[in-house]
Amino acid sequence: MIRTRLAGLLLSMGLVLVALGSPGLAAAATFGLTTPYPAVTVQPGNTVTFALDLSVPTPERVDLALTGTPSGWTANIEGNGNTVDAVYAGGATAATVTLSVTVPQTATAGTSTLHVTATSPQGTRDLAIQVTVQASSGGAIQLTTDFAKLSGTASSTFSYSLTLTNTGTQKQTYTLQGQGPDGWTVSVHPSSNAQALTDSIDGGANDTLSVSATPPSTVAAGAYPIQVTVAGGGQNATAALEADVTGSPSISLGTPNQVLNATITSGSTGTVSLVVTNTGSTDLQDVSVTSSPPTGWTTTFAPTSIASLPSGQTATVTATVQPASDALAGDYDITFTATAGSATANVDIRTTVQTSPLWGFIGLGVIALVLIGLAWVFRRYGRR
Repeated sequence: MIRTRLAGLLLSMGLVLVALGSPGLAAAATFGLTTPYPAVTVQPGNTVTFALDLSVPTPERVDLALTGTPSGWTANIEGNGNTVDAVYAGGATAATVTLSVTVPQTATAGTSTLHVTATSPQGTRDLAIQVTVQASSGGAIQLTTDFAKLSGTASSTFSYSLTLTNTGTQKQTYTLQGQGPDGWTVSVHPSSNAQALTDSIDGGANDTLSVSATPPSTVAAGAYPIQVTVAGGGQNATAALEADVTGSPSISLGTPNQVLNATITSGSTGTVSLVVTNTGSTDLQDVSVTSSPPTGWTTTFAPTSIASLPSGQTATVTATVQPASDALAGDYDITFTATAGSATANVDIRTTVQTSPLWGFIGLGVIALVLIGLAWVFRRYGRR
């Protein structure tokens, strides 16, 4: 009897020593749900994750549920990159899943408690997760630039460089937005990624933003406002930029009916109507028309110059052309040129010089006199 009791006592002591010497087995003997950091503090706009450790004494299915998620927040239990509702766990090794919680930028300061519930044949375990939203400190965003005003033509793309600084202590994700006048195309993105619409910056760090503004083709000369807005962590910052469009001078020269020929009678003058059009995006000043006629020809213009020609407007100039006194009948090319500053345009007019009909009448008169003379001669002397 004594030996039997002694053997039982030794067996019990051995089992205790085995359990104490095998922490993994001891831990696996208890159904539990834990996390190393059950309470955290974040700023609006951030995402925080919790590692959830689930231990079960024997392999079995454990159902997971999440409650208490505030309105507007996003929270999911994830495993292996997927959202999960249950895990199969058990034995000496605890199963691990991740709770991901995203706090919106509009979240107000305060503490919210989320509950993760694990249910198995062993019972139910509840784990409380506390997320405290910290009020953003004033001036947590700084948006600066060295060159807020740029100048260019209507065909230019205005490119700005801005520095975005996170003066807070936590990493923030910022949304980027640009706005310009009607018809303008404005884009804002991190300099390192032209496709990104947001920018994540560590606390106390900064990043460079690239801003491009493209005006419509019909834009008139003038100054146009461009605004960049950055928002994150319950804060926002704006930068006021300006694009100064100087306008593109351009001019065209033609005729009212696109007729590029004229006829002039030898010994007289002819007129050519020319249409000057401002095809640029800025007003033209002191517009003049000149010509390159053949040697000995003269050309005058009325008016001699146009003081101002607004964008998109036209004006008519009449050119009076006088051929040289010895100009033979035939076709001649005259080049007319319209000039306004750096803008020029040319048009070639083929000018036909015709002989005056007076000489035809004179020739007919001479022939008639000759015929009359011959008739008189034959009548007087024909009978002899």
